[in-house]
Amino acid sequence: MARIKQVFYMTKTTFLEEQHNKRVIMGFILGIALFGYWLNLFLQYALDIGEPVNVLEAFVVVEHHHKSILFLVVGWLLIISDAPFIKKNTYLLLCRSSRKQWDAAMLQYIMIQAFLYVAGIVAVSVAVSTLLGFWGNMWSSPIYNLAMDTNNHLGVKYNISFPWVNIMQTMTVPQAFMITFVFLFLYLVLIGFLLYVCNLLLKEIYGTLIVFGIQIAGYLLQQEGAAYLSLMAKAIPGYAIDGNGGQWKVVVLFCAIILILALISSWLIGRVDFKDAMEEE
Repeated sequence: MARIKQVFYMTKTTFLEEQHNKRVIMGFILGIALFGYWLNLFLQYALDIGEPVNVLEAFVVVEHHHKSILFLVVGWLLIISDAPFIKKNTYLLLCRSSRKQWDAAMLQYIMIQAFLYVAGIVAVSVAVSTLLGFWGNMWSSPIYNLAMDTNNHLGVKYNISFPWVNIMQTMTVPQAFMITFVFLFLYLVLIGFLLYVCNLLLKEIYGTLIVFGIQIAGYLLQQEGAAYLSLMAKAIPGYAIDGNGGQWKVVVLFCAIILILALISSWLIGRVDFKDAMEEE
């Protein structure tokens, strides 16, 4: 129990140190602003159609847009680019606990921060959509028209698309909303843990370049029709939902990768030279 309290204490300490960090603040602002760009396109389309939308739909539509998921990660990388969050008081924390407890606290911080990042985006999406939307399980007419737009006329005109009839056939809006939230959250945690592990091995700039390179490669694979090879594409539920629980296979995959990265970090943390790392800081 004492060890668990120490982990939570170090996580809290990291939050207190990071909450006023301009980089973290800018990351949240950038993520919401980038999401807001496509949110505005979708709501403008709905206004032109003259029909209300379900307040939960906007988040689902924007997260499924092929470019949105690419740029949302930019804000997230800005928030956690300082991983493994080594500060001047790190030695003091290590003296009071252990390296593995400190490692667990840093991973916990990344997970909580990922949840807050997604929750912030969702809050803005729901708040804005409430102005011209309704609550319920039903999909709206604007979404139905987008899904049936097989020639992509609406997509070209409004620069927003939602070709995921499989989601509308299989799930209610709240169900699609929740699975989209879970997919994005797990993907951000995966990206965060990967950056953390890379930064334990390399200097921060190289870790960021590697992770961003994987993100770009995932986008290019998706565009070339090889979505099954793209981690980024797997963060879009529409690729996995098949009416037979295909989405849970992706959830298990993400959780497995996250666990493997956590185990790798636990092994690496004993080999990190904190003195050199703090001198770089």
